[in-house]
Amino acid sequence: MITRLAFHFIQESITEKLSTFVKKSKIFFDIVFRCDGGDIPKLGYGHLYRCLVLANFFKKKFSLSPKKIVFIIKSKNKYSKGLKILKKYNFSILKIREDIKDYGVKEVQYFKKVEGNLLIIDRLGDVTKNFFNGISDRFKKKIILDDSSNNRKLFDLSLNPLIQNVLRDKNSKIGYEYLILNPLTNLKKVVNKNNIFLFFGGFDAQNITPKIIKVMNQIDRNFKLFLPLSFKGKKFEKISNNKIFYYKSNQYYNRLVNSNIAITSGGIGLFDAILNKKKIICVPQYAHQTKNAKKVAKKKAIYLLNLNDKNFDTKFLNYFFIMFNNNEYKKKIHNRQNKIINYKMLNKTFNLFAKLYNESKYK
Repeated sequence: MITRLAFHFIQESITEKLSTFVKKSKIFFDIVFRCDGGDIPKLGYGHLYRCLVLANFFKKKFSLSPKKIVFIIKSKNKYSKGLKILKKYNFSILKIREDIKDYGVKEVQYFKKVEGNLLIIDRLGDVTKNFFNGISDRFKKKIILDDSSNNRKLFDLSLNPLIQNVLRDKNSKIGYEYLILNPLTNLKKVVNKNNIFLFFGGFDAQNITPKIIKVMNQIDRNFKLFLPLSFKGKKFEKISNNKIFYYKSNQYYNRLVNSNIAITSGGIGLFDAILNKKKIICVPQYAHQTKNAKKVAKKKAIYLLNLNDKNFDTKFLNYFFIMFNNNEYKKKIHNRQNKIINYKMLNKTFNLFAKLYNESKYK
C-alpha cells in the first residue's frame, strides 16, 4: 500500500517530469488553462479558483482524466501558494517562470510545447494580437475571460461577467449572468443565524480583516466569526463574548452557505455570497471591485461600504444590526439577488463551455 508521503512524492515527481518533458516535445491535452494565483494585489486567487471550478466541471461532465487537463501557471515566490492549492486537485501542471512577461514572446514558447482541444485564458491584463497569433494554431477552440481589449474578438468565446465595459460582438457574452461559480450541488445548506462569514480574497492586500474585527468588538451579540486559516496566529483585538474560528480553503463553501451574514470584498467571493442568498456587507479592495459592488448595491441586494469612509464604523454597525435578526430583510433581498445570479444562469454558462468543448473534439 502506498503511504500518503510516498503518494505526494510520486505526484511531485510526475509534475516535475511533465515540465521537463514538455520542454522537449508536444503533449496533447483535452483542456488547457492559463491562469495564475498569488499573494499579489489585484490578482489574488480568484482567477485560479474560477478555473478550478471549470476544470472540475469538465472532469465530471465528460469523465476526463485529471491528467488530461493542464494548468499553465507561474509557481514560485509570490505565486507559490497558488501552486500549492492547485496540487490538491491532481490536474497536470506546467510551471513557467514568474519573471516572464504576460503575453510576451517567451510565454508563447511555452504554449508551443502543448496542444489541446480547448484553451481557456483567465488572467489580469489584456491579450495581444501577437500572442494570439503565436498560440492559436495549437488549440481547436479558444476562450478568454474578462479581457477588455479588442483582441478578445479573435477568440471563439469571450466571457465578460465582471469586466463589462466592452462592446458586444457575435462571440461575446457580457453580464453577471455569465459568472462562473461553484454550483455546490453536494453541500448541506443549513444556516446558523449566529455564524458570520468573513472573506477578503486569498490575499487581503488592504488588511481589511483586522479593521472589521475591531469594529465587531463593539457588537453586544453572541456570534461566531469564521476567518480564513491564513489569519490564524495573527493578533486581533479580542471580541468580547464571541469566538473566532478558522476555516481551511476546502471549507470555504461550507462556512459560507452555513452563515447568516457574509462580509466580503468585491471579487468572486461577493458573487458566491449573492448566489447563496446571504445578507452581505461588501467592502471592495480595488477600483474594479468597487465598480461591480456599486452596480449590485444599486439593485439593493447588498450593503456597500467604502474602506475610507470617515463614518465606516457607524455605518458598519448600523448595517450589521439591520441584518442580524431580520428575516424580513432576508426576504426582500432574496428576489433582488436572484435577478443578479442564480443556478439557472449558472447552468446556462456551463453549457456554453460544454458546447465549445464538444465542437473542439470534432474539429
